[in-house]
Amino acid sequence: MITTGRLVITALVFLCLEAAHAGSAFVGGAEHPSTTLVWAAFVLFLVAAVTDFLDGYLARKWNMVTAFGRIADPFADKVLITGTLITLLQYPVATKVLTTWFVVIVVAREFLVTAIRGFVESIGTPFPADRLGKYKMIAQCVTCGALLTMVAGTGSFYWFAVVGFWLSLVLTVVSGLNYVIKALAIVKAGAAA
Repeated sequence: MITTGRLVITALVFLCLEAAHAGSAFVGGAEHPSTTLVWAAFVLFLVAAVTDFLDGYLARKWNMVTAFGRIADPFADKVLITGTLITLLQYPVATKVLTTWFVVIVVAREFLVTAIRGFVESIGTPFPADRLGKYKMIAQCVTCGALLTMVAGTGSFYWFAVVGFWLSLVLTVVSGLNYVIKALAIVKAGAAA
């Protein structure tokens, strides 16, 4: 239920950002989106991010870790992060930090990990998220949150966005490679057995 709710909240984040962009005023050649809608997107993004951690915490606490949860929870995370990053690319103020190549790397990593997870789970081995993947998610949430505040018109979190950007990049690449290495070890162990 929490995972499904997160997907609904994520859709609302995108709707707010799209509506804010569509209703932008241009003053002196600079874009000024509706700050109310961008702040609404920011709050909804935070709620979605918090439900991710709540979801995992409750699943472990109540011993309700399931195959559905191992697939649906990361899927909801990927939609939240990649969708928010893609949507933010339409805002010039966000692209002072956010680059297209960064978004491509994030999306490619998510496709790769999803394919690996699907393959490993198909041979009967659980393949849950690991700590690196969780740290990556935290760094990406900080980056997206800081970028949203920049689009809303405050520069107070610019350096959070910059640091989050580079930390997210490193963790995205390293955690992706870690999943590849773990999957190869599982496949090799299965072939040896």
